[in-house]
Amino acid sequence: MKKLFLLIFLSLFLVNCSYKPLINPETSRDKHDGNNIAGNYWKDLHVCRYIHKENTALIIRKLGISDEKAFVKKCMKEYGYTTLR
Repeated sequence: MKKLFLLIFLSLFLVNCSYKPLINPETSRDKHDGNNIAGNYWKDLHVCRYIHKENTALIIRKLGISDEKAFVKKCMKEYGYTTLR
């Protein structure tokens, strides 16, 4: 029984860590000047992950309670990316 819970916990933990949003580079535009921002994708993705990491308590991250996927998706939308999934 313990192995089952450990397996479920680890699978949820690993799935949560591997999220990379799928964006549409043709429709991702800067809000202010309308320029295409797809070239900054990796920088913006890492900034969103860093913001989540710095503003979430360690125990919350270790327990897998924090929803990094939802945070990163919302953060990327705020940067102006059109997120497909």
